[in-house]
Amino acid sequence: MTQPEPAQPRHTADTITDDALTALYEQLDAAQQTELARQLAGCDKAFASATLRAARASARAELAEAALDAVRTIAQRMEDWDSDIPSTRRWVTELRAALAALDAHTTPTETT
Repeated sequence: MTQPEPAQPRHTADTITDDALTALYEQLDAAQQTELARQLAGCDKAFASATLRAARASARAELAEAALDAVRTIAQRMEDWDSDIPSTRRWVTELRAALAALDAHTTPTETT
């Protein structure tokens, strides 16, 4: 199987002219710029996607915190209402335990 002849003869170090070398460098620069632009476009898409996911996660976290605050308020009201009723005490105890478990796993730690 034979390979097709190149459109232009291949240059060697002895035969290349300054103009041909300049043209090759210009082609190389253009190819590198095209590749850089392609990679940058991919990075932009990935960053936009990650930013959107982070915003959605933040919104969900805020809603979850609001729901937890509502549960804490309910637990406090139940406790204030009548903690002498055994079923109320049991529910308050269970709510407080569930909230404490959530707090233990979701409280952000400080990083330095």
